[in-house]
Amino acid sequence: MDEIARLNAVEDIKRLKALYFRAMDTKQWTQLEDVFTQDARCDFRGALRDPAEPPDAADDPLGVPPEGRAAIIAVISDGLANTRSVHHGHMPEIIVESADHARGIWAMEDRLTYSSGPIREIRGFGHYHETYRFEAGKWRIATLRLTRLRVDKLQA
Repeated sequence: MDEIARLNAVEDIKRLKALYFRAMDTKQWTQLEDVFTQDARCDFRGALRDPAEPPDAADDPLGVPPEGRAAIIAVISDGLANTRSVHHGHMPEIIVESADHARGIWAMEDRLTYSSGPIREIRGFGHYHETYRFEAGKWRIATLRLTRLRVDKLQA
């Protein structure tokens, strides 16, 4: 892979991640589905909890990482059903390994405002650890793992 192709791949992956954030926050589930490979895996375990807190099954409804587009969209859409969300990704570290495989780490910040329940708002900081695959003429997310550095909760 020459340098121009590698740089184009990095830019395509940046646009892919921008679409991920926008489609999620605007609840455009069909667009979000197209961001993932058919066999994608996402691991959101612990995403609602500050890592300084002890694990609590009641605070982590995402105990089993979803696999496949439909399962991923079901988990995300259900999790954001009664929320307004704002997700930002920053400072991507993207490494193109070949013409059809890449990996990356994104610093992230999100804010979730709930319409009901014991928590009014969550503001989180952390990283997305991802792999990407080029298929059907475009880059897609193949694996995603969200890790948290900090989660601040505002009680209702």
